[in-house]
Amino acid sequence: MSHKIFSLTKKVWNIRGGSAVYEKSGDLLSTLLKNRGLDKIDDFLRISMLSHLPDPFAFVDMEKAVTRIVKAIINCEKISILGDYDVDGVSSTAMFINFFDYLGVNYSYHVPDRVKEGYGLNIEAIKNHKDSLIIAVDCGSSSKEELAYGKSQNIDIVVIDHHKMSSIPEAVAIVNPHRPDERDEYKNLCATGLVFMCILGINQMLSKSGFYSSKKIKEPDVMDYLDLVALATVCDVVELTGLNRAFVTQGIKAIKRRKNLGIDAMMCINKGSEITSDTIAFFFGPRINASGRISSADLSVKLLTTKNPIEAKKLAQHLDDLNKERQNIEAQIVEEASDLVDEKLNFICSWSETWHVGVVGIVAGRLKEKFNKPSIVISIDKNGKGRASCRSIDGLDISDIINKGIANGVIASGGGHSMAAGFSVEANKMNELVEFFKSEIKYDLVPHELYADCLVNLESISMDLMKTLSSLEPFGMGNRHPKFVIPNLRIASARIVGQNHIQTILKDENDNMLKAISFKSLNTELGDILLNHRDYVDVLGGLSVSEWKGEKYISLYLEDVAKCA
Repeated sequence: MSHKIFSLTKKVWNIRGGSAVYEKSGDLLSTLLKNRGLDKIDDFLRISMLSHLPDPFAFVDMEKAVTRIVKAIINCEKISILGDYDVDGVSSTAMFINFFDYLGVNYSYHVPDRVKEGYGLNIEAIKNHKDSLIIAVDCGSSSKEELAYGKSQNIDIVVIDHHKMSSIPEAVAIVNPHRPDERDEYKNLCATGLVFMCILGINQMLSKSGFYSSKKIKEPDVMDYLDLVALATVCDVVELTGLNRAFVTQGIKAIKRRKNLGIDAMMCINKGSEITSDTIAFFFGPRINASGRISSADLSVKLLTTKNPIEAKKLAQHLDDLNKERQNIEAQIVEEASDLVDEKLNFICSWSETWHVGVVGIVAGRLKEKFNKPSIVISIDKNGKGRASCRSIDGLDISDIINKGIANGVIASGGGHSMAAGFSVEANKMNELVEFFKSEIKYDLVPHELYADCLVNLESISMDLMKTLSSLEPFGMGNRHPKFVIPNLRIASARIVGQNHIQTILKDENDNMLKAISFKSLNTELGDILLNHRDYVDVLGGLSVSEWKGEKYISLYLEDVAKCA
């Protein structure tokens, strides 16, 4: 039974393990699994790829897609891969490139320029690749006009995508777990996961046809491509349950084999840190995305496909530099957008002609976190075209609202997922857009709620406990990081680190110590409390193992504080 606490920052803590304080690792593990709706500990901890991996041809239209691609390979047709500029689109594109390179296929690829072309298929790109079989990855499901154009020009197009779709456009094949006629079991797969399933099918069909023996080449070990699947699955924030959990677990093992030179070069920049889902989400992902946000996503495709270690090193460093530039741009826009927020509304809709279109999605996410409201951030170009990114809250499907806006003529085009989506809009319709959102964005206003699994005493936190927690990895959507409430701690010291983080030393009554850091909390209510409060408090956050000069220690990612219960 859950237990609730009101914090000093006016948030509500929902402690799912109740008010009992856990001290034994076995009891704690059972509670963590129960909080995730899992009763069979062994089944969850023993992750088997074979038990989760479906027949690739179980997906609707997969056999059509594989058959057409295999025909192109055997007949030496040129194949063009048209992808997207985020991690999922780049990884999908890179996986086909690496596979086709091995096979000796004649191919080309294109990832769109975020500013000049925008998201998804465009007719110009189709025209430029009209003499090829086109494979659209991580896009295409909502490209009705573009696919219709391709059909009118007798251009074969295969779509492998995972975005929501209201109807099924015409193409050679549309592989998408959100098809109305597709089963529900694999709706959480990202595009790269589907591309992997497609390559499994291609590999099977080529093997049966005698392709490998005729070419005198060894059949590839497609499991090596799981490094890219793990990268995209984590960064696209799909649920890490079932097949996705197996993908990421095995994909991290593939990353550690260091066969992808680009990923290996990023690992070197990260100074050999342990590879986990967190490394993927917070280190690899932002750097791969940075190229598509403020430069060209082609840089990331090249990073993930290069066979030259010197080029890999240069590209990885370039992406690291671009990410730092992106962070500076983002910080400025977050500050400007925050000043424009109308706090009387139950949503945020901010826009400007000076904001970089490549970072509005991150800014929307920051505003959602800060204000606990659905957030829409729009960059308007010199031609009066607005490009918006949206981040929603639990219980509000922002993609449904966008579809209504398109039907009503307020929004020009758009789509995405329930929690994250995007759209385009004419600048002269901004007031109409706000009124539309006022009428459509409805949800119950509740205090910002933070979840914790249970309470643990500081003296119970040990490396053995951290080993127990690591058995639940990989963490992400659908298998969140364990969060704990640690009661009766004194803020022994606090200091500002970096630009806006606060580092603290927490101690209990017996002087047991725990280092903690609260990210981006300077000049916030929480930050003021940490810097000035010296009474005993309860703290909420997640635990991690850090290393400094060869010494490992446990630290807390501190999210909130409350008066002692």
